[in-house]
Amino acid sequence: MDVIRRSQTNMYPQSLTVERPTGAHAAFDSTRIHRDLAALTSDPTVVHRAESLIVAQLAGFDVVATGTIETTVVNTLTQLGYPQMALQYQR
Repeated sequence: MDVIRRSQTNMYPQSLTVERPTGAHAAFDSTRIHRDLAALTSDPTVVHRAESLIVAQLAGFDVVATGTIETTVVNTLTQLGYPQMALQYQR
């Protein structure tokens, strides 16, 4: 994972900064993860469960690369038993 900097004090994703491949920084927006997951399944329980776990994993960082977010989503979906969703997300 290409995590940039792990937080020592912040546990809230509102303070998370995303570093894009271009080097630009943007505030983390968890609604993007929700939207992407909702596009993969119509089951709100699956969306909520996966989204909660993904956001919780990312909440401990100050700055995280987009690749780390993508890897976290794929790994979480796979670990929850949704490998087909993980493959769809990668596309």
